[in-house]
Amino acid sequence: MFKYKNYSSLSDVNHHERDTVTGAGKSTKTKELVGNGIIHSTDDLIEATGDYAGHFAKMIESNDWSAHTRMHTNNFKNAKKSMEDGISPVIVDNTNIKANEPKKYVEAALKMGFSENNIKFVDVADGGCTAEVLAERNTHGVPLETIEKMMVSHKGVGPLTVKKVMESKDMYKAKKIAMVVLDDKSRTKLLDGIKGLIKDIDSSGWDVIAHHMTVNFGKGLPENLKDDLGNTVQLKVTKIGISDMAIAVGVEGYHSDNAKPHITIAVNKAKGGKPVMSNDIQIWERWEGGPNLSGKVTEQKLG
Repeated sequence: MFKYKNYSSLSDVNHHERDTVTGAGKSTKTKELVGNGIIHSTDDLIEATGDYAGHFAKMIESNDWSAHTRMHTNNFKNAKKSMEDGISPVIVDNTNIKANEPKKYVEAALKMGFSENNIKFVDVADGGCTAEVLAERNTHGVPLETIEKMMVSHKGVGPLTVKKVMESKDMYKAKKIAMVVLDDKSRTKLLDGIKGLIKDIDSSGWDVIAHHMTVNFGKGLPENLKDDLGNTVQLKVTKIGISDMAIAVGVEGYHSDNAKPHITIAVNKAKGGKPVMSNDIQIWERWEGGPNLSGKVTEQKLG
């Protein structure tokens, strides 16, 4: 049995009541509680980069939130280290709307031997303010509409307890992308065939990819395909799709959750093209005699 003093988790339940709504006084409350302890906040880590707004703007533009995931992971590691060092109290100042959001921290504390009585959730609520006032007061530019949604969502969760948090669905399971990654010979064959059909791919504005066919984005391989992991499978190119932003080939021969299984060949980087834009291609033509390809079934963690 491990013996520790206190571990206080400020469960910032969503900018509202449990740790509250943006602008409700969560940060003020943490400073009142910290004493000789320490505060760990993902927001503080983002602000330390010197460009809080840019951090979110870049992720929204690219639709890639892995940088934010890394910030949350670093905050967790820092908090865990403080708990291991016996610092008391350790305050986790994050915004948690759902019961599963502080679960990773609570789970770590319990594994270290902390008593449930020393894991506390401090609910700051809305600080007696309306959503309009909170929108004006918050320092991170969170819009009124977002704050209103946070408040509604938080009220449906109710007071947090260790039991409620630990019984909640785990949100921290690593997301994975499952794909068929082309071998070098197949990639060369595919690109050689494409260049005979499309001259634009050689222009400086296009970024060549031709790497994989996505099986599943976020969930990993379906259970019925788990045994295929690491195996080589065959794909057949049947069509080609072109837009101003992306070039892709349609393939068949192996399962994909995409409505149109495909391999992104290139994106028009000069115009802001991204691989995901292959899904938006509307014009597809049959590729008679399209090449046969081979690739390895692979899973890769996201974030």
